Formats: sequence, C-alpha cells, structure tokens
Amino acid sequence: MDNNLLVEQVVPRERTAKYGISIAVIILIALTIPTVLIVVAEITKIAYLAIIAMFLLLFCIYGAWYFITSLKIEYEYAFLSSTLRIDKIIAKRRRRGIIKIDTKKFDDFFRYDDKEMGKRRFNKVYRASSKEFSEDNYVACFHDEAKGKCAIIFTPNDDLLKAMKPYFSNELRKQLFVKKEL
Repeated sequence: MDNNLLVEQVVPRERTAKYGISIAVIILIALTIPTVLIVVAEITKIAYLAIIAMFLLLFCIYGAWYFITSLKIEYEYAFLSSTLRIDKIIAKRRRRGIIKIDTKKFDDFFRYDDKEMGKRRFNKVYRASSKEFSEDNYVACFHDEAKGKCAIIFTPNDDLLKAMKPYFSNELRKQLFVKKEL
C-alpha cells in the first residue's frame, strides 16, 4: 500500500431541465432589458436612450454569456494519503473547496438508495455527484464536531473506491464485506 498514492477524478454535473430553463430565462432577461429601453426611447423621442440601449445590449450579451457558462459545474475528487478532498469547479474559472476529510473517520459507506437515505437523518449533506439521484452515487457518513452527523453524496469511479478501501476503519470494512458493497 503506497501512502502517497494520488487518485483524482473530475465529474461533470448532469444538465437537467432546470439547466435549460435557467438558460432560457437568462437569455430572455438579456434581450428584454435593452428592448424595453429602446421602446421607451421611441415613445419619449429621446435619442440618447437608444444609444444607451445599444451599449446595454452589449453588456447584457456579455452578462448572459457569463451566467450561462457559470451554470457548468464539475466536481473534482482528490484522494491522497487517506484524505478525500472534494472541490466544486464552476465554469473552469473558479474553484471552491466543499470538504476535506480523512476517510478513516467514515462511520458508514454505502451505495445511494432513496429508501436507505429516507431512514437516516443528517445535519449536513454535501452533494457532489454527477446526477442528483443515481445508483452510481455513494454516500459516506461521518460525524463532525461542529455540524454533527454529516453525509457526502458523490460519484467515485472504481480507481477511487479501490484507493479509499484500505483506509476505511476495520469495523467499516467488515460491515462492507458483509453487505458486499465494494
């Protein structure tokens, strides 16, 4: 077992109907604002309002592009020396750390199941999966002193699961062996 094994995985978030609706709303707003200003300029016969509307149109096009590209979300899982770090990457422009945790602290680890999740109560759930409700997702449960009982929902590949498995506690490994989860 190599203690300096680095396993990384990037998981793009799936585009859903909400994504499409968000794009439509952004485009609608970006086109409506300058159009209203042009109509007001025509009604009031104030020429400089039309010029302002043209500059506003350019600004709205840039703003729409910025907000639409900001909807592209990816999650990066990095596992090194028993530590799992999950970052949220927004439009490949910004990175925000979601969580960094030692996998030895996991109390439970199981494949995502709606029924199983319905039985459990968590104070904080970190969502970093490609699809919201998928059988490809796994749930890692742990206790945090500040937040209480927490869970991470994520979509690791086989390499990441294989790298994490030796660092689970003995009790958790026995439990997973009985469940035949991994």
